[in-house]
Amino acid sequence: MITECPSCKKVISTANYGSQVCPKCSSLIFVGNPVKDEENKVIKSASEMKAERDKIIKEAESKTEKKPGGGTGFFKGTPWDSWRKIGFSDAFIKTTVEISRRPTKFFHSMKYAAKPGMIPIYGIVAAFLAVLFQTFWMLKFFKSLFPDFVTFKEAVSKLQGIGAQLLADEAKLRMIFDSMNPDSSVLFAQLVITPLMSIVITAFILHLGSVILGSKTRLSQFYRMSGFIMVTGLLSIVPVLGNIVGFVWRTVLVYKGGKVLNRFDSRKATLYTTFYIFMQIIFSSAGII
Repeated sequence: MITECPSCKKVISTANYGSQVCPKCSSLIFVGNPVKDEENKVIKSASEMKAERDKIIKEAESKTEKKPGGGTGFFKGTPWDSWRKIGFSDAFIKTTVEISRRPTKFFHSMKYAAKPGMIPIYGIVAAFLAVLFQTFWMLKFFKSLFPDFVTFKEAVSKLQGIGAQLLADEAKLRMIFDSMNPDSSVLFAQLVITPLMSIVITAFILHLGSVILGSKTRLSQFYRMSGFIMVTGLLSIVPVLGNIVGFVWRTVLVYKGGKVLNRFDSRKATLYTTFYIFMQIIFSSAGII
């Protein structure tokens, strides 16, 4: 049947009477039956139809909206994933608070982020600050105890066994002293390279543990997890005790994060955490992380 749209006045072809959308102007119109002497009329104009669609979409989005900083929808990422929207400092603070108070929820949000990256800048910043604090205290304590090579040599001479071996090889003793008193270029390189190395090596340890225990979680998830758990290093601002408390906190985060990412039960999560502690001690003893 050929008829005319009462809104745009365009001739249209339709097979049915009744309500339908005009293919020309997108208005909702009523096409009357000429046998019954019914007239065509506009039910809703194109602008009214668009406004109604926009309202429905907006209401649907508002129902799935999370708290500020967490994105929209269910498990759309961590506060840090929205740092461009809410700002660097706010995202850093909110991420730190959430991983501290609700680590299980945090790792769920991290795992199911809509657009996850690799290593978060958050982790690099946290790891850098941790290395900075640790290096500061190490140099401060060492220089206060051994202000020069002579003082260091005298202290070594009082040791038995290993002290005698080191004194016999003064070049090796000098190398140890210099490593604890790096020049500015070496110190800068350590501060730049060590944080990234810590995140990468920790990610491989976490991934290796998951593979051994039968998980198929991708390595990219452990890069993110490794980056976020670097927040525990911020406790290194307190010498010695901060490192101990930070390691305990990191162990807790590995347990909770490993449980979420790998879908482990409590027994497997405990084995996973034990493996991490074992590997962490080995790498730390070797001076790698």
